[in-house]
Amino acid sequence: MINIIHGIILTQMGQQTEAPFSSDQEHAEEEIEWVSKTQLKRDSKALQDLGKKLSQFNPEQLAKIPLNDELLDAIQLAHKIANKRGALKRHYQYIGKLLRNIDPEPIWQAVAALEQVDTHNRQLFKQLENWRDRILAEGDSAIQALCAEHGQMDRQKLRQLWRNHQSANEQQRTRIGRQLFRELRDQLL
Repeated sequence: MINIIHGIILTQMGQQTEAPFSSDQEHAEEEIEWVSKTQLKRDSKALQDLGKKLSQFNPEQLAKIPLNDELLDAIQLAHKIANKRGALKRHYQYIGKLLRNIDPEPIWQAVAALEQVDTHNRQLFKQLENWRDRILAEGDSAIQALCAEHGQMDRQKLRQLWRNHQSANEQQRTRIGRQLFRELRDQLL
């Protein structure tokens, strides 16, 4: 706006000059989205938190995430300095800086997928534990309910493990409970 007024004044004074900014440049300036310093800090903190999550994954999980070599080396170094708090905090800041230089969206998506799989596995584990505990407490009625829900179950094997659990001493009960859990895991997964 000021540049347009400046161009009009110069034209009225008899000087024919072109305005220093063209309309394209003014339009481009209007499209610039200003981000507050607070928002920049939030974004930086989010990338540091992503770096912390990445450093908690094991090498097999990291192989599933699209990381460049420099970032992968930084994450592996974070594993090595895990017991040095100040150094680790600075290193997370460095990982955040590396993440700012690349597009973190594919990394966010891969981390979300890994966390979803992990949540699913925990739910399955909890479901297996619940079935084991229910079979050990209720016996044949729980076995019938499980076989009705999952037709592929070996009813005879489950009954045998439950009977063995009932007649065993405390030490053997723990072992048989583990065997029952493994049997359920093998059959249901």
